[in-house]
Amino acid sequence: SVADFKSSHFCLSDPGDENNRAVIMRILYHISMEERFRGMFAYTDCVPQLMQRLYEHGKEDMEVELISLLINLAANKKNAQLMCEGNGLKMLMKRALKTKACLLMKMIRNISQHDGPTKVLFIDFVGDLAAEIQAEEEEEWVLECLGTLANLTIPDLDWELVLKEYNLVPYLKDQLKPGSAEGDLTLEVVIMIGTVSMDHACAVMLAKSGIIPALIELLNAQQEDDEFVCQIVYVFYQMVFHQATRDVIIKETQAPAYLIDLMHDKNAEIRKVCDNTLDIIAEYDEEWGRKIQSEKFRFHNNQWLEMVESRQADEPEPYLYDNERTDLFYSADGIIPADVSVSPDLFNPFQPQNGDSHLTRDVSDVFDQTSSSPGRPATAYGFRPDEQPLYL
Repeated sequence: SVADFKSSHFCLSDPGDENNRAVIMRILYHISMEERFRGMFAYTDCVPQLMQRLYEHGKEDMEVELISLLINLAANKKNAQLMCEGNGLKMLMKRALKTKACLLMKMIRNISQHDGPTKVLFIDFVGDLAAEIQAEEEEEWVLECLGTLANLTIPDLDWELVLKEYNLVPYLKDQLKPGSAEGDLTLEVVIMIGTVSMDHACAVMLAKSGIIPALIELLNAQQEDDEFVCQIVYVFYQMVFHQATRDVIIKETQAPAYLIDLMHDKNAEIRKVCDNTLDIIAEYDEEWGRKIQSEKFRFHNNQWLEMVESRQADEPEPYLYDNERTDLFYSADGIIPADVSVSPDLFNPFQPQNGDSHLTRDVSDVFDQTSSSPGRPATAYGFRPDEQPLYL
């Protein structure tokens, strides 16, 4: 309960109760692993006390329990706002850049994922983070800096200037080559490309550099990894909003064909991004529009045939009344015979088809380009299947 949290912070602040404080820190850490409990910390003095304790320690004597707890708490928006109060973010960034502490940057990265005033505070540190990516630093440190940058979906941020100033385009392209880096770093590069592609000038710059074919090659190499596929398709989604990059994708690559193949993927998130991307392609290119519509029709028709055959196979006995009249289905256009194998739902204007999500899309669509901070598919950052949680 909140009362339990409030009572625990007295032990955190009591310098003479070191043994109890270590135990309580571990207990709080395990509580913070549950997302539903993280928000309760915001209603206590726990976060300010933990931050004060963090500032009192250097890199060498930084408590693993302390920073691990703060990493978890930073994943909650209210806690992140408390951490940034006053000069909180400035102090965190200054310390992280000085000590090169990967766990501290991981905490900052969690703070950066939250939309709103907290994210805007990072504009002052974009240059510092970009400089760290090109520096000869260990991969884990670069991964956290890159992930923090990729979270900064801020409309007013001049990404074209950042890419040019720090010469990031060649770096991003090189990291896309299969086997050139660890999987997590390559994935963050893809996410970063998706973030900067929201800017028209950046999208054009990336297209001219040859990044689109590199993404398709990476898609082939990582086709079994759903998260890679989803994030790469999201890059295409961002790029088809700009005419220059849309023309490259449609006329110079086979990306639309890949998207059509993925339109019926078992992963719902991949299907959603593909459907949104294909809808835009179909709107601007008649030839691909016909192919996309034909594939939707074929898939829907096959599903209808399978359903009819399945129902017939499960029928326990023939109909009581046998007559020679053809079974009829009713459609928007009148009556059609059943043997043409067309689902009546196909003609229903209020029945959304696969890929026609715009028929039911509401204003909170995560792929709505009109929002101040266009959403993107959620990543498994911190929760990848092959990574075990840290138990203290």
